[in-house]
Amino acid sequence: MFQQLRFKLILINVAIIFLIFAGLNTGTYYFIQSDMIHRAEMGSRKLMEDIKSGNPLPLFLTSPAASPSMPSPPPEFFRNVFYVKTDNGGSITTKPSDRFSEPGHVEQLVQKILDQAEPEGTVAFEETSYYYLKSSLPNQNGTVIVMEDLEHAKHMLHQLLTALSIAGVLCLALAFFSSAYMADKAMQPIKHALQQQKDFLSDASHELRTPLAVMQTNLDIVLDSPQELVADQQKWLNNIQEETTQMTKLINSLLFLARVDSHEQRLEQQTFDLSLAIVQTVESFKPLALTRGILLQVIADQPLPVKGDEDKIKQVVGILVDNALRHSPNTGKIIVELRKNNRMASLAVTDYGEGIPPEYLNKIFNRFFQVDPSRSKGGTGLGLAIAKWIVDSHGGSIQADSKLGLQTTFTVRLPLCKGV
Repeated sequence: MFQQLRFKLILINVAIIFLIFAGLNTGTYYFIQSDMIHRAEMGSRKLMEDIKSGNPLPLFLTSPAASPSMPSPPPEFFRNVFYVKTDNGGSITTKPSDRFSEPGHVEQLVQKILDQAEPEGTVAFEETSYYYLKSSLPNQNGTVIVMEDLEHAKHMLHQLLTALSIAGVLCLALAFFSSAYMADKAMQPIKHALQQQKDFLSDASHELRTPLAVMQTNLDIVLDSPQELVADQQKWLNNIQEETTQMTKLINSLLFLARVDSHEQRLEQQTFDLSLAIVQTVESFKPLALTRGILLQVIADQPLPVKGDEDKIKQVVGILVDNALRHSPNTGKIIVELRKNNRMASLAVTDYGEGIPPEYLNKIFNRFFQVDPSRSKGGTGLGLAIAKWIVDSHGGSIQADSKLGLQTTFTVRLPLCKGV
């Protein structure tokens, strides 16, 4: 699939560049060709006017008997231009002295032009193209024919076409390699996104399979003893309830991340007191901490207004406190501290549990990652990933610092409202 997509991207890029370059080359070629023809017409018309009006002509256009005192403009003006005069019978009365080396050639060319119905145009003679312009002399005393050899112009156009073709081939080769490079670059995020999707589905399936298997096992035990009362089956029913709660939590987290990935998750924007939000959130965890003999201490005395989604920030605090409780020993201690640090509010949640190995610190915010592969702590591996997205979406940052076997601190920084 990726190779086909890569090939299509390269093909489309090269085709677009080819069409653009072909259009530019074609336009350049025909523009220069048109300009050359226009110059030939203008030069021939000027010479025709000079001949018919009797103006002095350049020496190289006249017969050897011409006066050497006649003015001669720059040769490039009349380059490859010559003229002949004929009488009313078609016989040549004036012709170029050295234009044709073979006898009779000029007569044949003139006759061919005289046979043309149009007063101007192009004719081919002896594998050479000529532009011609013919007109009657004053008083009907014959015809004057001005001609220009177009071989020089054709040679220049041929060289131009060759140069443009070579440049086109080189540009296409460059376009191919650059397109291949850009296609590889463009494929990287696509491959990464698809791999993330595969990993997400695989991990989600695994996480859902575990509570479902536990629930099925406990249900089988209950069904195997239909004669027992509900009170006698309380242990197995409690296990089912616990797994149901865990699975509900997991599904809610999966739905949240799915909305994040599809850019459908929205954040409310309102100003609220971060200190009050933290105190309210931590209070809901104190009964659980009390049952385990854990001291849950909150230091958040200073009102700190921030702008954002209050419920989502409370969710972040809840994730961090819940994480700290799951990794704290009984009769341990957790400190939740909020301070002002310049223009930022700094929230630190510290537990004194087993800590996190250094090699895992840069992975703990990945989806489904858990330091304990056995998942004996009851987490889903999604909480910290959700917390990071919420904090990042508020323009803040979150990081973890840990001393293995001693403590772990999660620090969240959020921008304060202006004027604080």
